[in-house]
Amino acid sequence: MPDLPGIVRLRDRREALTLRAILTAARRLFAEHGYARTPIRSIAQEAGVAPQTIYTHFGSKAGVLTGLVDLMDEEAGLPDLMAEAAEMTDPVELLGLLARASSQVRERCGDIVTMLSSGAAVAPEIAATQAEGARRNRLGIEMVIERVRSTGHGVDPKAVDIAVALLSTGIHDSLVVDSGWSHEDYEAWLRRTLVAAVLS
Repeated sequence: MPDLPGIVRLRDRREALTLRAILTAARRLFAEHGYARTPIRSIAQEAGVAPQTIYTHFGSKAGVLTGLVDLMDEEAGLPDLMAEAAEMTDPVELLGLLARASSQVRERCGDIVTMLSSGAAVAPEIAATQAEGARRNRLGIEMVIERVRSTGHGVDPKAVDIAVALLSTGIHDSLVVDSGWSHEDYEAWLRRTLVAAVLS
């Protein structure tokens, strides 16, 4: 008997909820115990699934970590921001969008960013996941800078490199964590600084 559309949607929804439960459990346990000291069975127990379910969906613990990068993109609202960028024509607003994206990632998913940063030095799979996150970040920045160029506004030839540096974790942590800035202050500063540094 073929699947009915309602049954397929229900199955997809149930699968999405299972994946979210696994990633939420992994996020909490990795933050609490560290990546290396969190076995798959603990994630499975916390998520209320069988370990095999995790292996089926993610392949390995490193796959779960990669799933957290996907979760970070979603929780920070990056797909919505990229869709918004596609509709914008004002270079200042486009660069402001980069500032907002950086602020939202740090505010909503700073624990994942910290987990990747601290773990990359000791675990090759975390370093690989961090590198994938950095690649996606640069690609998003390139897309926005290209959109700014397409408006006909002058752009520094090294605009992508400049934006990547300004949006780095080190600058955020220096201002927000060490100096006590709010995320709103950080975003407003970043917007002004991107505009001054990137637009000719």
